Amino acid sequence: MIFYIVTPTFNSLRWLPRCVRSVADQVGEGVEVHHHVQDGASGDGTREWLENWQQSHTDCPGYRFTFESAPDKGMYDAINTAWAKMPPQADVTAHLNSDEQYFPGALAAIAQAFRKQQADIALGAYIIVDAESRYICHRRPVMPHRWSSVTVCEIITCSCFHRAEHFRSHSVRFDTKYRALADVIFFRDIVNLRPRFAVLPRTFTGSFTITGDNLAWTDTSRNEWAAYLRELPWYAAKRHSVSYRIVNFLRMIRDRFCPAPRSYSIYLPDADTRTTMPIKHPTCRWGCRSRGED
Repeated sequence: MIFYIVTPTFNSLRWLPRCVRSVADQVGEGVEVHHHVQDGASGDGTREWLENWQQSHTDCPGYRFTFESAPDKGMYDAINTAWAKMPPQADVTAHLNSDEQYFPGALAAIAQAFRKQQADIALGAYIIVDAESRYICHRRPVMPHRWSSVTVCEIITCSCFHRAEHFRSHSVRFDTKYRALADVIFFRDIVNLRPRFAVLPRTFTGSFTITGDNLAWTDTSRNEWAAYLRELPWYAAKRHSVSYRIVNFLRMIRDRFCPAPRSYSIYLPDADTRTTMPIKHPTCRWGCRSRGED
């Protein structure tokens, strides 16, 4: 099965090498990977690093790496541009942000799920880490619904995979008028298509990093949320907080019936091999911070 993974980046050389390495080592029996990085003409040495990586990985069986470095209109425009380059032979596509990583064997597990189930989208579990790659909490996937997806982003990038045939068949892409809210709009529109989901609560596919610079917590995000809620019917806007609580409750229920994660394996800065990070106090509640190392 051929995976086409796209990564947008701009002046993120602190994170990007870890992301790229976590995709490259997914290659194995039944899994081929084409990783494309869409760089917004970074000025921090990103282009040079990408050139070196590409040159040193030109003859790796099952692995292809491409990139483009050019000005864009932001992260979501970069993702759309990269998706427009998807090769026709791709079976599955996903986007992985430069500060995210896949866990070992993630793509093999997703390939197996697609082979077994007639699904258009596969959703895995993920681990949230801080800027030092320390454990904060974990999240299990729940089945997205049209009523909740209007205001709750139930899907996150490092754990969402699209069957390429289905993805090509519709025109849903990121709305570039948004700077921070485009994920919500994108997945809302995807859910409205009523795709077939494979929900994999026991399969941890990747890590989501709280860097301190995440767009979701900026004034831009707050302003876009306020404007978006004003555009919705009054009943949809009113039920936003209730929907959020229901989705989190469903995540907690799902977590009760799954074994707790005890470790995760990721790339740390300037490392060519993964480091296993222990989880001493696993929790699915973001407010109850727990770290792998005390």
